[in-house]
Amino acid sequence: MASQSEERLITVREAAAEYGKNMETVRRWIWSGKLPAQKLGNQLFIKRSDLRALHRKRQSERQKVSLLEFLEEARALREEIRKHAGNFDVTELIRESREDLL
Repeated sequence: MASQSEERLITVREAAAEYGKNMETVRRWIWSGKLPAQKLGNQLFIKRSDLRALHRKRQSERQKVSLLEFLEEARALREEIRKHAGNFDVTELIRESREDLL
């Protein structure tokens, strides 16, 4: 069961301030269907729990993108190393360096 503060309705202005976003950004999330809202009179209201759910989803998406970018950069770096050093077996290099220590 959600707490009262989770189900409390907040304004677009409050939502924007809480997450450091512009009010127009929050409105775009609402208009695009990413963030549910209720219109009371001429003002939009958002459940705090819906705002937090959207925030978690956006963080998760950003983490996936940054992981994919990292993997792509790692692949590119590996290819660059192979161009300059040729193919080599890292495991064999470690084994050889350990034998040199003995």
